[in-house]
This record gives sequence, C-alpha cells and structure tokens, in this order.
Amino acid sequence: MPENVQQLRELVAYANEIRLPVVPASSGTHTYGAAVPRMGGMVVDLSGWKKIHRIDYRNRAVRIDPGVTYDQLQEELEKQGLRALMPLLPRRDQSVLTAHLEAHPMLIPEFNYSEPLYTAEIVMPQGDIFRTGAAAMAPPETTHTDLIGPWGPGFDWNRLYTRAQGTLGIVTWANVMAEPLPVKQKLYFTPFSALEDLVSFIYKVQRRWIGYECFALNRSCLSMILGDSMPADYVKLKRVLPEYTLLFCIGGLKRFPDERIAYQEADFMENARECGVRPQSTLSDVPQAAPFFEKHLRRCWHKDVYWKDSCKGASTDIFFLTPMGKAPSFVAAMKEEARNVQYDPDDIGIYLQPIENGRVCHLEFIIPYNPNDADECALIRRLHRSASERAYALGAHFTRTYGIWAEMVYGRNAVHYQTAKMIKETLDPNNIMNPGKM
Repeated sequence: MPENVQQLRELVAYANEIRLPVVPASSGTHTYGAAVPRMGGMVVDLSGWKKIHRIDYRNRAVRIDPGVTYDQLQEELEKQGLRALMPLLPRRDQSVLTAHLEAHPMLIPEFNYSEPLYTAEIVMPQGDIFRTGAAAMAPPETTHTDLIGPWGPGFDWNRLYTRAQGTLGIVTWANVMAEPLPVKQKLYFTPFSALEDLVSFIYKVQRRWIGYECFALNRSCLSMILGDSMPADYVKLKRVLPEYTLLFCIGGLKRFPDERIAYQEADFMENARECGVRPQSTLSDVPQAAPFFEKHLRRCWHKDVYWKDSCKGASTDIFFLTPMGKAPSFVAAMKEEARNVQYDPDDIGIYLQPIENGRVCHLEFIIPYNPNDADECALIRRLHRSASERAYALGAHFTRTYGIWAEMVYGRNAVHYQTAKMIKETLDPNNIMNPGKM
C-alpha cells in the first residue's frame, strides 16, 4: 500500500517498466469483481487513503481521497449542514469515489447522471499526473480550479475515466458535489398496484421539478429493507405491503423552508388527484416504514448483514438504464425468465430510480438466494445470464460492463470495442492497468 501520491507514481512507473499488471482498489466492498486481477500482478490498495481535504459549503463541494467511505464522509458533512450524494442505503465501507466513478444512481433527482463528479487527479500508467476538468488549467492547491467543474480544455476527460474500472489510470483524489441538508422535510408513501400507473405518476411529478428523493420499490425490495427478524419478517411484510411503493421526499432549506414545502406539496397533491392516487405520511399496515426512512434515508445501511442479502443470505443483481416508460416491459420479461428456471418471481426485488427528471431511470432487479444451496446457486447463474441477455435484447443500457455484460456490450458492437481498445492502447501501451476488464 503506497502512503502518498509520490510513492504511487514510483510504483506505477516501475510496474509499467517491467510490465506488471496493476489493479487499483479503494473500497472495502468488492461486489462485481472490478478489483479482482484477471491476469495476475498486484492489487494497489488505496482504502487507507481516507483524507477529506476540503469541505466547501459555499460551493457545495468536497475534495476526498479514494478510501473515504460514505459513513465517514456523511458524518463530517452533517457537521456543516451538508449531505453526500449517495445511492440508496449504501454499505458503510463503500468508497464514495468508487461510487461516483462507477456512476451509481444518486437519490437526488435534480442532477444529471454523471454530474456529481467535478474534477479528479489521476496517476497515468507511466506514472505521470493528469487532472481532469478545470483542475487541469492551474494547480488546484493555490487557485481552487477544482471547484469550477468538469469543463476542462478539450475532451470531457471525466466521462472517459468514469466506469473505466481502473483500466486507464488510478484516481488519487476527486472533487465531488455535496448538497445542503434540508432543515424541514415531508416524506410520502404512495402505493400502486400497477407499474404502468407508477411510471405515469413519476413522469408528471418530476416534470415539475419538485422533490428531493424520489424512487420506487416493490414489496419484495421494501420487505428486505424493513424486516428485522429474517426471513420471518420478510414473509409477513410481503403479505401486507403494496405491490409498488413510491417514496417521495419534499425538503426545505434554510431560507423559507415552510414556503418551499408548501408549494411543492401542493403541486405533488395536485398530480396525485389527477392520477387518482393517495399519498400517505406512512404505510398504514407497516407503521415502522416512516420512522425508518426519516432516520436512514440519507445514511448508510446500519446493520452487519446488507439489506439485499438479508432474506436468504446472498443476492445478485441486474441493473441498467432505460427510458422509464419501458420499465414495465423489462419487469414482465424478468418475471418470465424467472419462471422459466423455476425461481419464484415474487422474490425478486425491483428498484426504480428516476434520473434526469423522469426521462431516464436506473432499473435494478435484486435476486436473493441461499449461498449454501448448490442447486440454487446454479439456478441463479442461469437466471442471471438469461435475464441479462433478454434485457439487452430489449434495449437495456448496461453502463457498468461487468462480466457477461462486457461480453454483450463489446462483443456485439465491433466499432465501439475497437475504439475503446485504441484509447486503451494509446494511454496504456503496455496494458498494465487492470488488464482483461476491457
């Protein structure tokens, strides 16, 4: 583990000289194999780089090392009335920087998919320092150019390194977005029996540019989150929860919070009346839902067993981007593939996160299974492959190309693959940076 940037540069330069593969890792959680070497070499562990360099309230930005976790960052930001942009209930030891580089969907719907990452510093395969966005123009330590944003000279280098899985260099710090914490808020649960109706309602609401958090969970997914005594609570909750639940939070900041909540609430309720739905301040049959999300909505998962693994011991997932109106067809296809391999489709968790104010959504299928059951593990592998293939055929956009998804994306688009390969060969001619992942 290098202790500073200079040591890292020397290590990478030496590895490049002897053509030793280098695989960067910064998170305590490795779920999809991005930090697992495919061609040997060494893993450069940056999880100990935990410095929060600067919190800038006025510019709503924070500069962090790759090992800074959501649990660590949120604790520090809250002291200054700020919040980290985070996915839904992330693991406590998840690297913030990794989440941004992999373009995890963030709960706040007001921003574009990749915008939370402003600028970054990268150690290139030859050991050189490269900075993205405005940080490339002048030393950020003296000019604070890293606060200006991702708009640097020439190409949008941030997008090049986002989702690259460490194949083009190692990020040593990044400047990412933070947002003020609301001083007041109202949380609503809106039940739906049909996904089509839910999607139509989200379109209406988000086109008005109202609300903070806005996402939907099916009864299986919500049962994983709310259950305490598993799997008994999981079974009980599934009996009483609605088929789908939209969680919508309205927040007010320091200036006129009551007024902000009032007019957004009025818009929200007007949309609800037009669609014939009834938002609730809690779920009538599940009274613990409201206090749970009021406490944990902007925090990490608080238990040792992660919520996706809670009901059966393990899980796998399939996630991609799609126009939100196509979500029902993907859900129908997923359930059909589950029935084909004799997996109960009602056990599949469905998480829908609108992005870009309703135009695009992150759609995620969470598939729980018993890791100690060899037959079920084999079944899950078949289901994951067949459902991924089916989703890709329907137009799923796999932005994070892990495993089979890389095979589908690169194997069926020769021009895309050759272009990516040329970029990789230009920046990393000795192919030392996480080889085999592109």
